[in-house]
Amino acid sequence: MKFRFYPKESKLYDFLQFPRLLYYREGFDKSKEDTNYQEILIEDYLSFVSKVEERLKPFAEEIEKFYMKEYLSDYDFIDLISKVTGIFGFKDEKDYLNMLLSLDEYEVKRGIIYSIMLINDGYPDDLDEAMKKADEISLDYNDMIEFIKELPIEAGSKWNFFLIVEEPLKYIEMYVKLMEKLLPIFDEIYNSFEDEVKDYGEYLVNFLNEKGAEGLEEITYSIVNIKLLDDEYMNILISLIYPYALSIVTTSKVNYTAWGLRMEEAFKRMKEINENKTLERVQIFKNLGDKTRYEVLKLIAAGETSTKVIAKTLGVSSATISYHINNFLTSKVIKMDKNNDKFGYVVDYELLEDTIEEFKKDLSFPK
Repeated sequence: MKFRFYPKESKLYDFLQFPRLLYYREGFDKSKEDTNYQEILIEDYLSFVSKVEERLKPFAEEIEKFYMKEYLSDYDFIDLISKVTGIFGFKDEKDYLNMLLSLDEYEVKRGIIYSIMLINDGYPDDLDEAMKKADEISLDYNDMIEFIKELPIEAGSKWNFFLIVEEPLKYIEMYVKLMEKLLPIFDEIYNSFEDEVKDYGEYLVNFLNEKGAEGLEEITYSIVNIKLLDDEYMNILISLIYPYALSIVTTSKVNYTAWGLRMEEAFKRMKEINENKTLERVQIFKNLGDKTRYEVLKLIAAGETSTKVIAKTLGVSSATISYHINNFLTSKVIKMDKNNDKFGYVVDYELLEDTIEEFKKDLSFPK
C-alpha cells in the first residue's frame, strides 16, 4: 500500500466542512457527558471553535439551509453532492464552486438520491445498478418525494430536501453565494495554519511509506486495523477544521481518509486511557448504559449493519445511530469489518468477554 497526501484537496475538504463549526460548541456541550474521550479535546481547539462561531453567526440563517444541526449528520447538502462530484482535481475552492454552478437540474437531483442510497444501504456490490436506481427515482417527482419522506431524519431537514428537489439549481446558486461570502473568512483563518498542514501531511505520508501498512498501526496504536485498508493507494487529507477526528470515506468518487491535524496526539492519549483497564471498563459500561444504544448493539450483534434499517427499527434518526455507533467504535465494543468489499460492524466478543471476567474479579464474584 502506498500513501499519498493532497494539500489542495485538504484545504477544499476543510472549506466545505467550515460552516459546520457554527454548531460544534452546541453539539459538544450536549454530548460531553456521553461521548468517549472528550477529555482529549484541547481547550485551545475549543477556543478556536468559539472564535470561528462568532464569525459564522451573521450567516446562521443561510447555513441552516444546507448544514444540519443533528450531531454526526451524513445528510448535509454538500456531503451528498460531493460524493458524486468528488473533491479531487480542482485548482482551488473557487474552481470547485464554479463546477457546482455548471451542474444541471437532473445531475443535482440524481446526485442527492444516489448519495443518500450509499449512506443508507452501505457500499453496494454494483455501483452501476445503484446509479441506475437513482436515475429512475430522480426522473419521477412523486418517487423522489416518497424517497425523502422515508429518510430517518428530523422533519425540518426533510422539508429542506423537499425545497431543494423543487428548485435544485436555485439552491445550488444559493449555496455557492453563501460559500463565496465565507471564503475570505475561511482563508483568513486557514492561511495561518496552511504551512503546518502541508508539513504534517508530508511528514505523515513519508513515515507511512517508509514503515508500510504496519506504520499505520504503529502511529494509531493499533486502533486502526490495516486489514480494512486493502486498496493499492491510501489518499490522505489533513484536516485543520476537525483536528481530533479521523474519517475513512469510501462512498466518494475517490476514496480518501480525512486525518485530523492533531490525531497522533489524540491516539496517544486514547492509548494511555485504554492501558488503564479500570477506565477502559468504565468506558465500555458507560456505552452499555443507554437503552437506545443497547438496542443498537443488539441489532448489530444480530447481523444488521444498515444505519437506515437500524434507525427505522428503533424510530430514531440516522444521525442518532451514527452517534451511538461512533461511541461503540471508540470504546472498541464494536469494530469495523470488511466482507466482499462492503464495510460493516461486528461486536468484539473477545473484548466483552475479557471485560466481564475482569468485572467479576473486581467485585469478587463467588466462584
